[in-house]
Amino acid sequence: MELNKPDWEKSYALEEIVSISNELLKRFGHTKIWLFEGQLGAGKTTFIQHLAKHLQVKEEVNSPTFALINEYKSDSFEKIYHLDLYRLKSLEDGLEIGLFELIDSGYFCLIEWASAIGFKPAEPYILIEIEHLDQENRHLRVRIHEN
Repeated sequence: MELNKPDWEKSYALEEIVSISNELLKRFGHTKIWLFEGQLGAGKTTFIQHLAKHLQVKEEVNSPTFALINEYKSDSFEKIYHLDLYRLKSLEDGLEIGLFELIDSGYFCLIEWASAIGFKPAEPYILIEIEHLDQENRHLRVRIHEN
């Protein structure tokens, strides 16, 4: 396998986000830890909102930028955690908010900006990079990390 080559990638128009998020869940749903990276405004939270619908979250999904952690209930998966680590300064900050306990919970953990604190889970995870191409188009790269 070529070094740094994505395990899966796709360019898509925003109008395709429902089908793309569903495809990702079908391909990678067995992995419960998903890290999301991309520039500000690339669409990480928007992608997670659509993903949450496929995970049968009934409540509104919002960015946890200031709360840091949002917990959602799902008909199929009991709990889903959505974290935004952008405002944290270190792994120690992650420890203080209970990041490692959430990762160990066995529930879906959808984490934006893990790179902000250099967080890489010891458990298997997927890294999803979203690139903003223009107002209507994005490019998605998925890398599987099985540790």
